[in-house]
Amino acid sequence: MTFSIIARCADTGAFGAAITTSNLAVGSRCVRLAHGLGAFLSQHRTDPRLGDVGIAHLVAGSNAQTAIAETCASTPDIEWRQLAALDAKGDSAVYHGRLMYSIYAHASAADCLAIGNILDNDKVPARMVEAFERSHDRPFADRLMIALEAGRDAGGEITGPLRSSGLRVTGAEGVDLCDLRIDSSKDDAVADLRALFDAYQPHGDLLRGVAFTPDNVPVSRALFEASLARIRDLGLVDRFPTEKRAKDWTLQDPPET
Repeated sequence: MTFSIIARCADTGAFGAAITTSNLAVGSRCVRLAHGLGAFLSQHRTDPRLGDVGIAHLVAGSNAQTAIAETCASTPDIEWRQLAALDAKGDSAVYHGRLMYSIYAHASAADCLAIGNILDNDKVPARMVEAFERSHDRPFADRLMIALEAGRDAGGEITGPLRSSGLRVTGAEGVDLCDLRIDSSKDDAVADLRALFDAYQPHGDLLRGVAFTPDNVPVSRALFEASLARIRDLGLVDRFPTEKRAKDWTLQDPPET
């Protein structure tokens, strides 16, 4: 009851994934990514440990076929599982367990692979890949989001509603470009993820900036002044001498809207 896509950006080395299901907290359980090295999905009666096994093989330099084969060999319960791998060259491989009783499918193209189980129809992954390829002029993360929406609109799961979803794109130096999750949605986790993604986009560069170059990111004037007032109110000026060191920080008002 999950459909997902993994993809590679050949220009940046980023790997990304978008996923949704009618169960809870899918983003933390099914997706494993390593920048420049690969992507791995473990779903259907999900065992998150299989994702860890698979991505470890990709990080070690295995190709997608080997990563799938070694992961399958690591567990006696493989026939319940659905696995997908995309390696550093953009090649892909999948495994569909024989105890999967529903409509399941996969589709692939250069640098992308979509899979799904307990689907409304067997064309869902193909529609996702087509949407990803058609949106080649869009930013990488947006292409993944568009593909996920296409899977939903093509029928998605046979059951519903979609309760959780996730969107993740790796970045250089160990800081993701985004890692967004809807863990529990009442109506449509894909729509909720789209709203979260759209809200996050203007802040992504700032959040990476505070990780890489914190000295270059001004402090919010409102937060700074509120902190000073609270320190005074609680009589903690000696413990937190922020006011005496006010020149150590560069303050910035929020942009006008």
